[in-house]
Amino acid sequence: MTIMLPIYTISDLRYKAREVLQRLREQPIVLTQRGRPRAVLLDYEAYNEMTERQQVLEEARDAFLLQRATETAQKYLPFSALVEQYEALFGEKLELPTENPGV
Repeated sequence: MTIMLPIYTISDLRYKAREVLQRLREQPIVLTQRGRPRAVLLDYEAYNEMTERQQVLEEARDAFLLQRATETAQKYLPFSALVEQYEALFGEKLELPTENPGV
């Protein structure tokens, strides 16, 4: 489902700021520059709600993944095995802090 948002140009924003801000109370606005979409303006309260909802969803996902991992764990993995899995999965060496920094 595609939602059609009101479209304003950068010039509109400059010259019709009051109108643009009033429209933002109703829904987000697409800003265009040279006929191409460049940004989306969002009401501050709507932005806060969106970021809070995203954080809740991410926390729920993390809790689900942790619960699933706990339920399906077969055995204890030593830390060195976890580091090896990370490096194999992401293709980069994991830099770990030393136990006695500055010594």
